[in-house]
Amino acid sequence: MSAFGSRNAARVVSVLALPLAVVLAGCKPEAPAASASSASSAPAGLVVPEKQQAEKLNAYVVAYNKLLQWHSFGKILHEYQRANPKIAKAGAALDSYSFGGGDVDDALRAFDKAMAMTQPLPELDEPGKALKAALEAVNPLIKEARTYESTKEFLSDKGVKARQMDAPLVAALVAANKATAAFGTALSAQTLKRDEAELATLKPGTVGFHKLKVSLETRKLGTAVRQALDDKQNVPAVDAALQAVSAANTELGTLRKDPKAAPAWDPVCAMYKDKIDRLIGGTRTLVSAMNDASGKGVPDAAKQWFDMRNQAVDASNSCGS
Repeated sequence: MSAFGSRNAARVVSVLALPLAVVLAGCKPEAPAASASSASSAPAGLVVPEKQQAEKLNAYVVAYNKLLQWHSFGKILHEYQRANPKIAKAGAALDSYSFGGGDVDDALRAFDKAMAMTQPLPELDEPGKALKAALEAVNPLIKEARTYESTKEFLSDKGVKARQMDAPLVAALVAANKATAAFGTALSAQTLKRDEAELATLKPGTVGFHKLKVSLETRKLGTAVRQALDDKQNVPAVDAALQAVSAANTELGTLRKDPKAAPAWDPVCAMYKDKIDRLIGGTRTLVSAMNDASGKGVPDAAKQWFDMRNQAVDASNSCGS
């Protein structure tokens, strides 16, 4: 448990930004999958996907992107309970009802497409099935809650149906939140393997190499940050991860535009470097808040950190090709 008493607040944003291989709240893959031909130069112990496996991995990334772009179930639940306090008061008539979540039809179709691919990816197929089941369970409840809000049925039944829906809806949102986090962890591990293998095939001194190196170090930093948010004893590990990010980003910043290079250094890549600089500063702000005995500044600093990280990954996706 967090030593800061802010685990729940941090959990909302960390679920949004969980997979360090993809963008949170608008996730996109940061680097192409390595091909089978790159296996010979991959680091020992890494499994480079065959073409069909790579396609399925990318399909899972797309599906997860569709989900996280619009849905943070922990945040949806928090806002739902904050907006409807009277539901917990038996017999109190409701004069309002609010539910901010949307359906997950698009994400479910994307997961169906990924799972229809026959090449097995056991590390993702199993948590993917669990996530899909959780989404199928919560989806009709979300639609029911939205209809109840739109039709203002609470003005007729005084909240009877709202109270009937409440327990199943809360349980389904909690389950979807957990399943989303579990799948995100598995997806992050697989894309990390893919991109570490890809890095071994790239030439130092190129934009592709240094961009991917910054991305990999940033993912490791994200893991260190989440572990520190869960347990204050892990805060010192953030500094080591931060130093690695800083060194990699400095290397990226030394590159200059070469019209013959593919891809050439461009202003968007310069923006990526600047976004990582801001993330480095945000990390130091967060560490300072975590080291403060009161811990009062941690939730806001954590949210700002994940926002900065998402902006950095967006810039990465636009840097080069």
